[in-house]
Amino acid sequence: MGGDSLARLPYCSEESRVAVTTKKSPAKTSTAIPALVHDAQISSLVNLAARLTNKAARVRLGEMGAWPGQIPLLLWLLEEDGMIQKDLVAKSNMEQSTVAEHLDRMEQNDLIYRKRGDEDKRTYRIYLTKKAKAMSGDLLAGMESGARTFTQGIDKDDLVVFDRVIRKFIANLDGFVRKASAKTDD
Repeated sequence: MGGDSLARLPYCSEESRVAVTTKKSPAKTSTAIPALVHDAQISSLVNLAARLTNKAARVRLGEMGAWPGQIPLLLWLLEEDGMIQKDLVAKSNMEQSTVAEHLDRMEQNDLIYRKRGDEDKRTYRIYLTKKAKAMSGDLLAGMESGARTFTQGIDKDDLVVFDRVIRKFIANLDGFVRKASAKTDD
């Protein structure tokens, strides 16, 4: 996607609300489409930001042999090497199958190795390899550079508001999904 990604979104600003014609009366009445309909398109913006963030991370991390989805796992292992997969799932907020796929790929790329647990032989502890530890400085620098890139020109106060709003957005969606899942489990 080029620099015109935002311009191609089906997003309508407050100034360009579209009027529709209703057939409630013989005389045609013009009614503005509710702002909520257009504002709900914010999910398109969130989706676009996520896709572009992912693409930018691939550009920065591809040379290291790491992929964007693996970043949280690498970071947790940098913080606490030797975690078990169950803990990585909980901390990264990813599905178990996704974490398993990432770990398999990371093992193939010589970023991690697994060692059977001393206390519980059914579990494996996951450790960073020397290669992963050696690239950790570049990984952190790349993440810092990425954060500077996508926040450049944005006032610090706006970033604080954005953080609060996106967390509420996530909490609302998570609550909806959990509630819907609970209904289907009944």
